[in-house]
Order: sequence, then structure tokens, then C-alpha cells
Amino acid sequence: FRVSVFWRSSSLEALQRETQEKAEELAQASQYKSEFLANMSHELRTPLNSLLILSRNLADNREGNLDEEQIESARIIHDSGSNLLRLINDILDLSKVESGKMDVTLGDYPLKDLQRTLRRTFGHVAQEKRLAFDVEVAADLPETIRTDAAKLEQVANNLLSNAFKFTSSGSVTVRIGRPAPGLRIPPR
Repeated sequence: FRVSVFWRSSSLEALQRETQEKAEELAQASQYKSEFLANMSHELRTPLNSLLILSRNLADNREGNLDEEQIESARIIHDSGSNLLRLINDILDLSKVESGKMDVTLGDYPLKDLQRTLRRTFGHVAQEKRLAFDVEVAADLPETIRTDAAKLEQVANNLLSNAFKFTSSGSVTVRIGRPAPGLRIPPR
């Protein structure tokens, strides 16, 4: 009987040591991941910030040597870069992602701004693929909505990226409106 108790006690101690070792390995891996993301944050943001500054300068056209299409292209580059920077910030804030707590920043967001941003971001894609593209805002909507603008744009950009990716002919249309009367919306 004593041998059996001793074996069980030894097994329990071995399991505890193994669990402790695994926890330490996990903590070390998490530390390496955090260090990698911190380094990548700098490596990604530095050139992106330069791109944003240069595209803003081009869009401002202080020397007056760009035509409207070139100015619009510079604005598209700036807007796309800004969206990318927001996405990088969300990805690199690993503690929020891992804990499942992504901050929501509510504010008033004009629907005309969303319409303009989507047209600007994807208009050139539509041209390149020879697709018709439109963003429609229903007349019965308020001018502004209360939402997290960055998150809304990110979702819309993902949906439109897929729409353009899988559409080879015809058109892509975004309709911003109220849900259909019978549509069941899940509770929060």
C-alpha cells in the first residue's frame, strides 16, 4: 500500500512539474510574441507614416501641378494608408485581441462620409476590373449614425474586397439602409 501511495504522490509531483514547465513555456512564447509585435509595430508604422505624409502633401497640390485625377489618386492613397494604419494598430494591440476586449469608440458618423470613402477606396478597383460600382444611401436614413467609424469602415472594406474579388463582370452595389421589416436581428 505504501508503494502505491508513493507512486501516486510521485506521479502527482511529476504532473505538477510538467504543468509548471508548460506554463513557463507559454509565458515565454507570449513574451516573444509581444516583443515581435512591438518590433513590427515600429517597422510597419514608420514607412506607413511617411507614405501618409507624402500622399497628404501630394493631395494638397501646393505647387498646382497635378490634375484632379492625380489629386484624387493621392487622396485614395492617403485614405487607404490611414485605414491600414488603423488596422495595424488594432492587430498590434495584442492584449485587447487576446482578451477579447476590442475598444469601441462611438461617435457621430455622417453616412455621406461613408459613401464617399467607399467610392474613393473602391472606385479605382471597379475601373480596373471594368465593373459598374455604386454606393447608395436610402433617403429615409438620418444624416449621421452613432457608431465606431473605423470598425464600420473595416467591415465594409472587407465585404467590398470580397465582392470585387469574386465579381468578374457586371456591377457591385452597396445599399445602405434599414433592415427589411421581417428580418430577425439577433440580440446583443
